[in-house]
Amino acid sequence: MMTRQEKALWAAVIILAAGVLFMGSLIVIRGLKPAGTVHEPDEEQGGRKAVAAFDGQIITEDEWVEELKRTHGKDMLLQMLNQKAVDAEAKALQIRVTPEEIAEKVKADAAGYESEEAYFQSMYAQLGLSPADIRAEAAYQLTLEKIATLHIDISDADVDRYLEEHQEEFEPKKQYELAWIKLKSRKAANEALDRLERGEDFGKLAEELSLDEYTRLQGGRLGWIEEDDPFVPAELLDAAKELQTGDIAGPIRLQDDGYAVMEVIDIQETEKPSSEDIREGIRKQLALNEAVPLTELEAQLRDKYGAKIIAETPPGQGAR
Repeated sequence: MMTRQEKALWAAVIILAAGVLFMGSLIVIRGLKPAGTVHEPDEEQGGRKAVAAFDGQIITEDEWVEELKRTHGKDMLLQMLNQKAVDAEAKALQIRVTPEEIAEKVKADAAGYESEEAYFQSMYAQLGLSPADIRAEAAYQLTLEKIATLHIDISDADVDRYLEEHQEEFEPKKQYELAWIKLKSRKAANEALDRLERGEDFGKLAEELSLDEYTRLQGGRLGWIEEDDPFVPAELLDAAKELQTGDIAGPIRLQDDGYAVMEVIDIQETEKPSSEDIREGIRKQLALNEAVPLTELEAQLRDKYGAKIIAETPPGQGAR
């Protein structure tokens, strides 16, 4: 199972690798053209397809594509070249990633979510990535890792040493499905508790009162949290260890600022991986620690296969 730290790193990889696929929806389009009337997005304007309209002005498909190229074109071109270079190297080295390996990686990346479907929905909502995009990125990362570690040998003794020094990493851990309402003062937290005691719904109250913008619109849900998760306030986890499923606790004084009211939705204990899976995971991680950084490997492979960007770099997008 992935830790929250590993999930954060995975999200960063996805953003770097596929950012241009979803950033289009966030771009502030320049160069709006005036028009006499508002036109539907599928209408043609002077031979150019209109893709959006606002207040009597249209945005054409050409303008949209040009803006995407201007702001994210180089990143996308680099990713396309990386993919081609990695594919070429994998073919030359006869490296193959199986569907089973891809499925296992997606399953590991989805750990901590309620289900793989919930993971897919979250990735689409946050990053605009479809399940196919996620599987393609998983295949790419696995292939790149296999290339990076192909000639690195990790002995059984190396694995045994790591196991002895980090045994606690592989022990079963408790996970808590939590929801919270972050509030400014103890008084506000007590008032929220009073309303909950009168039968008000926790999720609706979180949407109304919580100061945490990220979880407020999800009814305060933090999702599944491991007992030692460093990305969740320790005060919440300490309180959760003393509670049972369905319990509500508060006010909980937060070290950074404010108070919290917390609900324990569910509790479960993670399964310990098999000895074989543990050893294989350790072997892979130790090999990656010795390997060239993956971004550097991508650059080396682009050079090896003569990959280069020919198009002129737009202003403000200097070489990287």
